[in-house]
Formats: sequence, C-alpha cells, structure tokens
Amino acid sequence: MRDTLQITIKPVEEAQLDILEQAFDPDSLSKYHYKRFEVQKSGAGVYLIAWHNYTPVGHFLLYWSGPYDAQVTRYLDITSRAFLQAGATKSEFQRRGVATALIQEAERLAAEKRCTHIGLEVGSTDNPGAKRLYEKLGYVDWGRGEFEIQWEHIDKHGNKRIFSEMVTYMQKSL
Repeated sequence: MRDTLQITIKPVEEAQLDILEQAFDPDSLSKYHYKRFEVQKSGAGVYLIAWHNYTPVGHFLLYWSGPYDAQVTRYLDITSRAFLQAGATKSEFQRRGVATALIQEAERLAAEKRCTHIGLEVGSTDNPGAKRLYEKLGYVDWGRGEFEIQWEHIDKHGNKRIFSEMVTYMQKSL
C-alpha cells in the first residue's frame, strides 16, 4: 500500500467543471461533470471532489435521497436514504485513501441532513477492490441480488452508445 495523500474534499464549483472533464473524461462529450453539478445546483445533492495539490484526484456524487432504480425502490423506502454515485479515483492515486476520505465526508454530510442510511451500487464482477473497500467501511450487501443499470456515453467523435453493468446495492446505517 502506498502512502496516504494529503487531500482536500470540497463541493465542486462551476469554474472547475472543464478541469474535471479534462482530468477524468478527456475522450468524452458526455459532460458528466456538468450533469453532476446540476444535481448540486438543484439542491438534490452535492458533488464532492478530492483535490491533491490543486489537482482533482477523485469524486463522488452524493444524493440526499436515492437510488431511483425500480429494483431498489420496490423494496426500500428511499426518503431518508442518501445515495452515492459516480465514484472514481484516478488510477495513480488509488489505494491511498482518496475514496475512503470522499465516502467519510459524504457520510458526515448525509448525517447532517438527517439521512438514516447511505447506499451505493458496485459492479458485481468487475470491481472487487471497490466492494472490499465498501465492506471495510461498513457497507453490507442489501440481500436482494444484483440488477442491471444503464447509462449513455458520447465519445469524442459524437457517437452515442448505451453501456450497462450488473451491480449490487450496498448500504450502511448512519
């Protein structure tokens, strides 16, 4: 394991969006970071960015309520459940405490908003390291199996494509 980084976690500012697009999605026209900022602007959540020496190294989008997947809402009342989405850490900064710091800050903010639980979705087969981290931080499998999520991606040439992934919902009491 590498040394833990000195990082600062802050909600995104509009002036930082182009920096984030270049740092995390340089080959995409999807404008993911702009869309996440819109969630923050609407008051539905906060887009947390981890910075190291003025460089963005990770992010998570925290919704004050969610997720909205029918596979989850069929079983859980999401009214007071926070939801983490769109988590990423730049590869050269992984295993150095970035994701842990982002999640802990998200949990703190969710508790401040009086959320009783926090949850997230993790790839069922392609992300075992993330799943181990979430388990280490106290998240547990919700026990209702995996389900498919989908999203649209637009590459740098303007080509649209739908991606899908099998995920498991994990949750934690706050």
